[in-house]
Amino acid sequence: MRESGNGRVWDVAYALSLAFLFLASIGVTVVVIQRHKLLIRSDGKYYYIWARSILLDGDIDFRDDYSIVYESGELPRSESAVRAPRGYVVDKYPIGMAILEAPGFLIGDFVARHVVHSPTDGWSPPYQVAVVWSLFALYFASFVLLYRAMLYLGAGRMWAFCFSLMSLLGTNLIHYVAYEPTMAHAAGVAVFNILLFLAARWAGRDRPIRVGDGMLLGILIGLFFLIRNTNVLLVPVLAVIIWTRRRAPFGEVVPMVVGAAATAVLQPVSLWFLWGRLRFSTYYNEYFTSGIAGILHALVSVRNGLLVYSPWYAVLLLIVAYGALRVPQARRICVAAIASFLLMLLANGTWYCWWFGSSFGGRAFIETLPLLSLAAAVSVSWLRIGRRASVALLAAMLAVGVVNLYLWMGYLLQVCACDGSQTAVQAYLWLLSHSPASLIQRLAH
Repeated sequence: MRESGNGRVWDVAYALSLAFLFLASIGVTVVVIQRHKLLIRSDGKYYYIWARSILLDGDIDFRDDYSIVYESGELPRSESAVRAPRGYVVDKYPIGMAILEAPGFLIGDFVARHVVHSPTDGWSPPYQVAVVWSLFALYFASFVLLYRAMLYLGAGRMWAFCFSLMSLLGTNLIHYVAYEPTMAHAAGVAVFNILLFLAARWAGRDRPIRVGDGMLLGILIGLFFLIRNTNVLLVPVLAVIIWTRRRAPFGEVVPMVVGAAATAVLQPVSLWFLWGRLRFSTYYNEYFTSGIAGILHALVSVRNGLLVYSPWYAVLLLIVAYGALRVPQARRICVAAIASFLLMLLANGTWYCWWFGSSFGGRAFIETLPLLSLAAAVSVSWLRIGRRASVALLAAMLAVGVVNLYLWMGYLLQVCACDGSQTAVQAYLWLLSHSPASLIQRLAH
C-alpha cells in the first residue's frame, strides 16, 4: 500500500474539517431554536421522553411527558394513545438514545436551575440545547476514531480523510447530524465508529484483549442494539476485523458477551416495567410484511429510495465489491461489509413501512456508512491506483457531495420531496421550478 501525502497534514486537515462542521452544526441549532424554539423534533421526541420521564419524574408514566413535549395544537401519533395493561402510555422506541442523552439532560437541568433560571420542566431551551450539543460532541469525536480505524486497517491518510468526510457530507447522514440529531441514526453511526476503532486497534495486536477492554466492547455492542435493534445485524463484522489475523480464544470472547448481554437486557427490563410482562420487542403491532417488493422499493423507489437520493451508497458498494474481488488484503472486510449491508437491506426492506416515514432519502441504511466507508478506503488504498484514477475518484466525490448538499437544501426548504410526490427528475431539478423570490420567502419562514 502507498501512503497518500504527508500524514501530519492530513491529520490536521481532518481535525479542522470536523471542527468546522461541529461549529456549523451548532450554528444551525442556534438559528432553529431562535425561529422554532424546538430542537428535538419528529421521532426524536419519543426517544427523549424516556430520558425526561426517568431522570426528571423518576417513573415511566409518559402522560405528562407527552403533554409537555407536544406543543399546543399538535397531537402525538396514535400509538401514544395506547395503554399497556398497567395503564401506562406506551412508547414503542428503545431506550438507547435516552442513555446517550442523559449527560446532556443533566447538564441542561443544572443550567436551567442554577445559571439561567429557566423552567425546569425538562423541555425548556437549556435542556434541548445541552442534549443536542452533547450529541454533536459525540458524533464528531466518533469520526476521529473512524479515521483512525481506517488507518489501523491499512488505508492511506488521504483516502481515510476523503471517505470518512464523504460519509458525512455526501450522504443523507448530514441531515441527521446537523438538523435532526436526536433521531437514532447519527447516534448509531457514532457508536459504530467507536466499535470499529476498537476492533481495528485490537486486530493488529498479538497480546490478548484484556477483560476490561472486552467488557467495554460488549457494553458498546449492547448500547448499539438499544439505540436501534436492527443494528445488531452489523455486529458480526467486528469479529471478522478482530480475529482475521489472530485466534479467537474463549477468554477474549466471554467478557464481550457478558458486557453485551448486561447492557442489552435493559430493553426487556424496561419493557417489563412498562407492560407488566416479559417482552423483547419494543414494537407491539408492527411487523416484517413487505417482502421482496419492499426490498426493491427501499433501494430504487422515488419514495425515499436509498440509491435514488443518496447515490454515494451505490459508489461505496461498487468499490467494496471490487475490493472483495481484486484486493486480497481487504477481501474479508469487504465481504463482511457487503454481507452486513444485505442483512440490513433484508430487514429494512421487509419492514411494513419500508420507506420509514418522513425521511431525507433512505435513512434506515445510515448505520451501514461507517463500515462501507472503511472497507472502501482500505480497498482504494491497497489498489494503488494511478494519478488519473485518483483525480477521477476525487472529482466524483466532489460532484456527489455538491449534489447531496443541493438536495438537502431543497429538502429543508420543502421543495425537494423524497416521499414519492415528485419524480426523481423533479426532485433533482427543484431549483429550476421555483423562482428566487419564492425560495427567499421559504428561507425566511
